[in-house]
Amino acid sequence: MNNTDKFTGIKAVFLDMDGTIYHGSTLYPTTIPFINFLEEHHIRYAYCSNNTSYSKQQYVERLAKFGLSASEKNFYTATDFLVDTLKKEHPEWKRLFLLGMPAMADELRSHGYEIVDDDPEAVIVSFDKLLCYERLCKAAYFVREKVPGFSTHPDLFCPSDQPTCLVDCGAISRCVELASGVQLRQLGKPDAGFLRCAAGRFALDASETLMIGDRLATDIAAGVNAGTLTCRIVGPGADLASFAPVEPTWTCNNLGELQTLWEDSLNA
Repeated sequence: MNNTDKFTGIKAVFLDMDGTIYHGSTLYPTTIPFINFLEEHHIRYAYCSNNTSYSKQQYVERLAKFGLSASEKNFYTATDFLVDTLKKEHPEWKRLFLLGMPAMADELRSHGYEIVDDDPEAVIVSFDKLLCYERLCKAAYFVREKVPGFSTHPDLFCPSDQPTCLVDCGAISRCVELASGVQLRQLGKPDAGFLRCAAGRFALDASETLMIGDRLATDIAAGVNAGTLTCRIVGPGADLASFAPVEPTWTCNNLGELQTLWEDSLNA
């Protein structure tokens, strides 16, 4: 089977966001035509991101500003995977100590969790613009005292089109690990469970899906680990520094190139 033949088995598409459908505040011109193509061919899709900065409702509003219509069911984030993991493995846990954004705290509360400052059943480390030294110390202390610790995603920095380096969850997690001497449980892409759970929400096997993203170490590695097809986007704004010993099924400059390949396979 050649690569173009593989399009016939795709029933759902997972899209990374920054570096794939937009970069910073700029929507790529190929994004809306590609989404229209998926809808015309009854291919389901979800935006799959390690970014825990926003709630799903905030993501809906964010994409609406780009002219993209979406509902909350069109998103699967590192927060969702954290919840799926905790509910599957430790349904009895309710008390969480969180280093994370207010939107993430609200999402966790909506799933029945209590965000606490003392006596937690688990420590969650994520992206946190409000990070303060005292809470960082508390996280390290709890983990050192054998409270189970989870890192929501391994990204060391967030993509940005601004002159800055946005320190992300992976870097904060390493600080906690180095101080406590304890390794956190790593979730998010590239964990195979991330896309398998995302596919499960569509009642699909991961092999029936396609993961599209720019980062080899998270997006493409997640697809390879889960058994999905993969497409790496390598055009302007993509993260080309990310490395992992994996090969994508397709490599394209943008979603328009992928759409052309897909359309050609349909017309063959």
